[in-house]
Amino acid sequence: MENKTASAGVEYLEDRVSRLEDQARFTLDALELAASLGDCQVSISSLHEPTLLLREAASRVAMITPFSASAVYLVDEGTSDFYLAYSDQQEWNEKIEAATNSFIDSGMFSFALREGRPVVVHAVELQRRVLLHVLETSSRVRGMFVGVFPEGAKNLTAVEMALLSIVCKNCASAIEVFELYKCFRSGGEEVVAFSDSLPVGVLDIGDNGRILFTNKRAGKLLGSIASPEKQSIIDFLVPEERDRVESLLISCLALGVSASDYQTEALATPQNTMRIHTALETQNEPQAVSLHVTPLRRNGVVVLRGVVAPVDDVVTRAARAEGA
Repeated sequence: MENKTASAGVEYLEDRVSRLEDQARFTLDALELAASLGDCQVSISSLHEPTLLLREAASRVAMITPFSASAVYLVDEGTSDFYLAYSDQQEWNEKIEAATNSFIDSGMFSFALREGRPVVVHAVELQRRVLLHVLETSSRVRGMFVGVFPEGAKNLTAVEMALLSIVCKNCASAIEVFELYKCFRSGGEEVVAFSDSLPVGVLDIGDNGRILFTNKRAGKLLGSIASPEKQSIIDFLVPEERDRVESLLISCLALGVSASDYQTEALATPQNTMRIHTALETQNEPQAVSLHVTPLRRNGVVVLRGVVAPVDDVVTRAARAEGA
């Protein structure tokens, strides 16, 4: 009897040790998976639409638990409505849309938005259980993940639900970064397009005279900006004008440096604007130009914003203005 009792005790302990070992391995695997889930393999700065980003998020979810179909709804920035932005099973789209509309009507969609964790609900339209998980950052809601469970799928464990939340939070953060890059790109492109449409040359000059930016008109007027021997605005001038213009640019830059730190674009005032008549060095003969420069502070650094135009163009426009 004692041998049987001892044997049962040993078997119980061995079984317990085995379960604890399995749990320890599962925990380590879960931690490794959690660490990998935060690494977005898509270069967000190169994307022009979030499809690849959403596809990767769905693939990360599949590493945790398989779904018959996965879809991601995003928030329309203009209307604040949710729209189906990605689905890995196109044939499920119509039923997923119908189920989502039903969740919206019943209030379950709003409930999932507030919960901030996985919410599992039965969808009549799909005859399946569906997982909803909001995609949100600390600043706002970005979308909703929708996963359709396979028939007979087991309930998610607490660890799996926590890992799903990690994926969805990382996905929301990546979407937010993508939107910021999108705004940055569109804003920069609009500024460049606007400057290229101007009938005069526009350029930015650094504190060492280096040309930081030119629009098309200024680039054509100055010639080859990319030439390694011509990196400064001074290099484009005829030799006899270089010292004089350099001195004037330094004095104009000093106006911006001495201005109050509380001023930004306010540095560009009529009082700080300097008009310089000079001549560019060209292959044929020197070309007289009029250069208007004014200091402005950009990212904490004072630069000179310049407008350059041939003197002939300036005189012609002045004459037209007087005639009008």
